[in-house]
This record gives sequence, C-alpha cells and structure tokens, in this order.
Amino acid sequence: MKKYRLIANPEAGRGRVSALVPRVLALFEARGASIDLAVTKSPRDAARIARESLDRYDAIVVLGGDGTVNEVLEPMLFARRPLGIIPAGSGNDFVKSLKVPANLEQAVDTILRGTTRVIDAGRINGRYFVNAAGIGFDAAVNQASYAINHSRRGLLLYLCALLRTLGRYDPVPMTVTMNGEQVDENVFLLTAGNGTTVGGGFRLTPHAALDDQLLDVTLVRAIGLLPLLWHLPKVFLGTLDRVTKYAVSKRTARLVIESSLPVPVHLDGEIYTGAERRFEIEVVPRALTVIGNF
Repeated sequence: MKKYRLIANPEAGRGRVSALVPRVLALFEARGASIDLAVTKSPRDAARIARESLDRYDAIVVLGGDGTVNEVLEPMLFARRPLGIIPAGSGNDFVKSLKVPANLEQAVDTILRGTTRVIDAGRINGRYFVNAAGIGFDAAVNQASYAINHSRRGLLLYLCALLRTLGRYDPVPMTVTMNGEQVDENVFLLTAGNGTTVGGGFRLTPHAALDDQLLDVTLVRAIGLLPLLWHLPKVFLGTLDRVTKYAVSKRTARLVIESSLPVPVHLDGEIYTGAERRFEIEVVPRALTVIGNF
C-alpha cells in the first residue's frame, strides 16, 4: 500500500486550510489510503517537511495554494517522488495546468487514481518556480492582493487587487534578451510561464506546456489605461497575443532582463524580495514529478 505525506499550510487560502484538514484525512481514509499529516508552523517549514519525508513516503501531497507548492518545490526537484496538490489557496493557478479539479473529493481521487508526469520547472536568479515568474504590473497586482483583508479568493481577489493597481504602476525601460535577440522596451509587464494562468485565472501564457523544455514569455509594452481596459477581456480569453500593438509572445529556454529601475517580481504568486535589476530566467527540464489528469 502506498504511503502519502500530507503537508497542510494553515495560512493558505486565508486560513481555510485548517477547516479542510479533517475532511481531507477522512476522504483518504474512506478510500483505504495510508496518509500521515504534517502541519506547517513557520515559513519554509513545508520545505523541511517535504525534504524529511522523501525517503519515507511514496508521494507528497500539498493541501494549500501555489505558494505552498513553491515552498516544497526545491527539495522535490529531481527526487522522482510525485507531488500531488489539493487546491486550497488564493489563486490555485498551477493545478489548472495539471487539470486537478477544485472539488475536494475529486482532487483526492486525482491523487489516488491520476497519472504521473515528469515536467519542467523554472529558475530566476537561482530561485525556482513551477508555474510562473512575473515582473512588472502583474507582480504589483499580486503585491496589492496581500493588502486586501477580506475573504475573497481566486480570480475575484486578484480583480480587486488589479482595480487598486490601475493607474498606479508605470512601465519601466528594460532590455530583454532571448533567442539571440535583444530588444529595448518600455515594459508594462513580463511573464515567463511554465503553466498557463496567474492570479487565479489571468491567462497570460495560455499556450504554455509543462514538459516542452521551454518557457512561454508574454511581454506587454507601455499601454494607456483605456486600451488596457479595452483589451483586458482578452487576458481571460487567452487571446492577448493577438494584440500585437502592445503584446509580444515568445518561447525560449532562457532570457535575460535588465531593468533600469527596481521592479516588483513574483514567483508562483509569492513576492520576490531581492533587490536585483538583472534577472536571468531559464527552464529546468524534466525536474519535477507531478500527479494530475493528463
């Protein structure tokens, strides 16, 4: 019988994970699965638990959001132990690429009956991400979401944060080098995606594939408030790449960004706290084993 380690982050999903733990344990037990719970108590605790569990369990299961997944990412790279995710965070973007349902019972069934796949990860200045790294406006929206003190989650949370950020973020001159080409742009946002969505459903890299050994890059040039609002629905439809006046979409294994000013950055929805203005972003091929509905 397979043994599962459940890592639960009680802070994820604005505190809703604590209420979900008994239900999740009961669902595993009702299906005859062997599962042991570990609850995180401090930042980086999930990484420690994952590292210590790799030799004793057949799979690691995260009950939480993209931030908790990012936390366990580094110890699980190349470990060839599968990672399962029960989405319970604010955005839950990475699971969309894994086709893991939001429904609790269906998510547990996916972990127990789904298939495994070895996928890529990404790295920016030595730090890892699995879904996306964002620079500029989308990272500013992500930061604004942390200041919203109510129970909203998912896309609604990030829409509220977007409205708070509109008109308050200015594009930044950057030099972007990838695929042997160097361009100087006034950049509103730049997202390097391994997954397809950020912010609970903003489809900035809708054609990204988890295992193509490439990152999908979407760059949006300086854009005024009215055209931004006009084209915003295309972000949800995954058709922003058609707006060639403002948006550029590329695939690459590596890119270098040199910013003239400090810029906000996020990794898998978590605030990047470095003070760098130069960012080296690259794909890490075949790095992580995951469970999903593939």
